[in-house]
Amino acid sequence: MKKTVLMLAAGLTALMLAGCQPPTAGSPTTTTGPPPAPVPSQYQANYDALQGQLAAFSAAPAGKVSGRTTVIASGLEAADGNAMYPGVLQTNVLNTATTMVHRMKAMGETGVTIQTSFPLLVSGFPDSSEYTTFYQDIADVVHQEGMTLTVEENPLFGNISSIPIESYYAGLTLQSYESADQQMAQTIIDVMHPTYLSILNEPDTYTAVIHQQGIDLTSTSVGVAFVNAVISGLNKEGTLVGAGTGTWTDPSYDQALIAQTPIDFVDMHVYPVAQTDLTNMTGEVAEASAAHKPILESECWLYKQTTNGQPDDGPQAAPDEQKVITFSFWEPLDEEFLTTMLSYARSNGFLVVSPFSTMNFFAYQTWTQALDAETSQQVRQAFDQLVLSALNSSLLSSVGEMYQSLAS
Repeated sequence: MKKTVLMLAAGLTALMLAGCQPPTAGSPTTTTGPPPAPVPSQYQANYDALQGQLAAFSAAPAGKVSGRTTVIASGLEAADGNAMYPGVLQTNVLNTATTMVHRMKAMGETGVTIQTSFPLLVSGFPDSSEYTTFYQDIADVVHQEGMTLTVEENPLFGNISSIPIESYYAGLTLQSYESADQQMAQTIIDVMHPTYLSILNEPDTYTAVIHQQGIDLTSTSVGVAFVNAVISGLNKEGTLVGAGTGTWTDPSYDQALIAQTPIDFVDMHVYPVAQTDLTNMTGEVAEASAAHKPILESECWLYKQTTNGQPDDGPQAAPDEQKVITFSFWEPLDEEFLTTMLSYARSNGFLVVSPFSTMNFFAYQTWTQALDAETSQQVRQAFDQLVLSALNSSLLSSVGEMYQSLAS
């Protein structure tokens, strides 16, 4: 979720400055790192609770949709908008992102999801032409690989991106935001040519990140009006445009989007898997099915910090979550989550299923008390070096190997 991208920018900057070797052919199959370590005592309660929730998830009734092939994708973290900065085209960022696309293709993935952050491609925003060129170039790589491209148009995180954004957000009204977001959506369509474009998928996160009075997308009526304003007059050129929420949001929001906007699909994010989330998920799927609207899942990953069905404290809690998910003792739960999620998505005819934490397909790191005591940034930097090494060596973690088998 956008709540989880905060620590990516700092770590990925180091990863991408280091760069990757030119992509090589072949399928990555070798596991990186030692087997999962025992669960540390301070994480045992959450681990046990999540294990129980996953058992309930795996028992959820399968769908009965046939005749539709679900695109198996994941997020291209190396091209995340929160990791962009002026001069990006003069660095190794594009090379690293290209390498990751090739690795994802070699795993058997048939799609790529890219978070292209608002307002990077808005005309007049500083360095927008450079960012536009970057995203056009990486989209070309995806298309050349014959993979399905999904783009999420999400707001830039001001408390982590190196790009000054607070003053820009401070000047927005709901109407000017709608207008600028529509302009950027059109640019995405024109230069990236995605199959799918999601223009709203976590109203609570968007509202918290932009943080301006008068822009409250948690209000269903405001969210519906926003989606209608962005889509109105948009030349989609064959791109399907959708919107939705996370499963921690009441399904009535999605129901309003389905009934009151011309969206082509419902975008659903899955992170927590408490009973309330599973109930909301099945409700959203049923609502979309009844309205003959397909579901697209542009983000999913097992949320570790809380087990009460709600992401912890919005964007501010993201650094701790991004630290915790690097530890290898979570691998068995991540494998169970992804296995169950893909099975559920396929049986319900989802257009796309796209796990968020693609870097975990390449590496995890062994938990130690000393590592746990370090800051989130320090932990992520160590993790990113493991990922870089794995990318250069065509190695996968056990979770990556499992996802490769599921994709085939």
